[in-house]
Amino acid sequence: MLDLGVPIDSLPLFNHSQNNKKNYKETFPFIFNDNLDYLRHLYNIGKLRGVTYDHIQKTILCGSIYLGWDFYECPVCHQETIIPHSCHSRFCTKCGVKETKQRSAYVSSMALDAHHRHIVFTIPWELREFFIKDRNSLNLLFVAARNTLACLFNDDKFRKNKRKNKNKLFSPKKSKTKYKYKNDRDKVIFGSVMTLHTFGRDLKWNPHIHCLVCEEAYDTKKNKMRNFSFMSYEKLRKTWMYQCLDILTPFFDDEYLKLKKDLYRICENGFYVYAKKRENQNDDSIEECINYITRYTSRPPMAESRIVEYNPQTKQIHWFFNRHEDDERVDVIEHVHDFLNKVILHCPNENFKMTRYYGFYSNKYKPTLDRIYEIYGKKIKKRLKTTQQRKQSYKNKLNEFKYRYHMIQSYSKDPIQCQCGEIMIYAYTYNPFEGGESNDRRYREKCLNESRNLHRRGNIIFSRT
Repeated sequence: MLDLGVPIDSLPLFNHSQNNKKNYKETFPFIFNDNLDYLRHLYNIGKLRGVTYDHIQKTILCGSIYLGWDFYECPVCHQETIIPHSCHSRFCTKCGVKETKQRSAYVSSMALDAHHRHIVFTIPWELREFFIKDRNSLNLLFVAARNTLACLFNDDKFRKNKRKNKNKLFSPKKSKTKYKYKNDRDKVIFGSVMTLHTFGRDLKWNPHIHCLVCEEAYDTKKNKMRNFSFMSYEKLRKTWMYQCLDILTPFFDDEYLKLKKDLYRICENGFYVYAKKRENQNDDSIEECINYITRYTSRPPMAESRIVEYNPQTKQIHWFFNRHEDDERVDVIEHVHDFLNKVILHCPNENFKMTRYYGFYSNKYKPTLDRIYEIYGKKIKKRLKTTQQRKQSYKNKLNEFKYRYHMIQSYSKDPIQCQCGEIMIYAYTYNPFEGGESNDRRYREKCLNESRNLHRRGNIIFSRT
């Protein structure tokens, strides 16, 4: 399969002794690889989407030479080494943690040095099945959450227009866009970062929005920052229910319209929204709050530490979760196929953005962001960093997440330092997906077949450093 010019068994990544992790069986790559025939069967009969199967293939091959590598050579003793490429899969814990840290660094670099509120927008179980039938409709949850915040921050403007029209039936002008107050003048602009979560702690289908919203908003009419630390929970819940049900109406059938009427009758207080203000929040930093919200981005449906034991012979898996109501631990022992059916359900569509930026955190308001920093800096009597300074700080922070820096900081070992003490020089990169295979899925399938044959002969392709 791979013509490397050297015996494949001599490559260090195929040395079985390197894979001596005690609990390696309790990881997603091992579980996926051990049940690959079942997953292939689901894909062949059309019960597994192509994008999900692609992520499963990448997860199994992560850390192997099949996804490509960078080649280094010592200029003194000519010792050679290769550094394999990562998979960037939705099911890979190692890649997900790194991407989460990068996302956290980006949000930290542009976030206003003010209090931020963590809000969770949820929907009742009756609505969840509509989103699993049409995954593209998950975009509407972002829009509904954004519109809810826009109505909350521009409540004064809504009431003013209503008073002007008190002698006649008040009906706001219908906008061509589905985003509320997007093209209005003299509006209040908020800043928010939203992430979509499709799973609960028990891995059931439960789409909801995690939102990090700044409690300081920009009033374009008065050219100043306004504080919105107080939020009416009742108004927040009812507005979220209205915006959510209203924006979904044109996309579903008569069955939804009947359910919509029932939900208005049943949920008198609106849909549940968690917006409790965090205690012991540091006034001088929002790093803790940002790390809390960004941990929901680019991560697998569950942490591998929650997998207690997996038995390849009996195909039984033992995992646990802490119940949301009382934080009590619940242990689950089930067949691995049932477990996989829950996990693979939460893979998003290809190119679907799980993280969205709204208000002055969006690209539209990047030119005016410096002015917002300046105005808020005058309010708190503190000089804030400019956009260019924040960009440079973000680039410096990204260096900490590079492979070499991470290995040195974590293991006190330079991966490109030769045994003779000299630093190896980069020679070339091998990328099998550049002009080689016309179908990446077919290429990875061949690699999986070859790796399983090597595994039976006592070699292994994984390198979980």
